[in-house]
Amino acid sequence: MKKLAEKENYDFTVVADPEAKIANEFNVFGKPIDYDLIKSELAIPSTFLINSSGEIVWRYIGTKTDRPTMDAIIGAIEKNL
Repeated sequence: MKKLAEKENYDFTVVADPEAKIANEFNVFGKPIDYDLIKSELAIPSTFLINSSGEIVWRYIGTKTDRPTMDAIIGAIEKNL
């Protein structure tokens, strides 16, 4: 992820969570579509908007195929930051 962020010149922080500490803290786990096969809950794709005080001001808890639209994210930024 770090290489991708550098390549694409992201001007925001990208966070990886290989040990699922953040996913556990925010309780964003669920059963994936193939739960019967893998027998494990996984981190659900989630998008958080965090203000400069470290407070979550907007969240979108998705699914394997459900993500917020860019319009929804931009609207949340305009409304909450």
